[in-house]
Amino acid sequence: MKNTLLVLAMLVFSFTIAQEKPKEVKVETEIKTVKVKTEEGTTEKKLKVITKETSDITLDDDDINKVNQNRLKSDIIVEKTVMIDNDADSKYDVLSKQTFYKLGDSGYRFSPNKKGFDIDFSSENAKFKQVGNAWNTSSNQYYIVNESMYSGIGHFDANGNFVIEYYNKDLDVVEIKTYEKASLD
Repeated sequence: MKNTLLVLAMLVFSFTIAQEKPKEVKVETEIKTVKVKTEEGTTEKKLKVITKETSDITLDDDDINKVNQNRLKSDIIVEKTVMIDNDADSKYDVLSKQTFYKLGDSGYRFSPNKKGFDIDFSSENAKFKQVGNAWNTSSNQYYIVNESMYSGIGHFDANGNFVIEYYNKDLDVVEIKTYEKASLD
C-alpha cells in the first residue's frame, strides 16, 4: 500500500511539472571596470549589467504530429539589472532593475526606486523621459499611480502586464490602461 501511494504521488508530481509552459531564457552579463580619480587617488569600481530576455516557446499547430516542428514567433520580455561594486566587499550592489513595456505603439520603461517605481516614456527613436511614478500601497499588491495623463490604481496581472484603473473626468467613467510587457521585435 505504501509503495502504491508513493508511485501515485510521483505520477501526479510528474504530470504537474510536465504541464509548465516551456520558456527560452537568454542571459547576457557585461562587466566594466571604471577608474575614478579623486583627491585621495585613483579607485576602481566595477559595473555589472545583466540583460535577461525571456520568451515562451510556441510550436505551430499544423506540425503537431511531426518530429521537427516549426516554432512560432513570440514576445520577448526584457529585464535589465544594473549593479555596481563600489565598496570593500566582493558583492555587487543593485542600482536598478528595469523592465520594458508597451502601451499601444509607445514604449515605456519601469525603473524601481525606494518607494515603488518610475515610469519613463519613449517615442520612436527618442530617449526615455520620466512621465510618472507608482508608489507601493500597504497591501503590496497595488500601486498608486500618478502619470502625466492620468492618476489611478495599478497592479501587475498574471502575465506580468501592469494594469491601471483611473477615473476619466471628461467621460465620467472608470477606464483601464494596460502596459504590456515589451518584446524585442
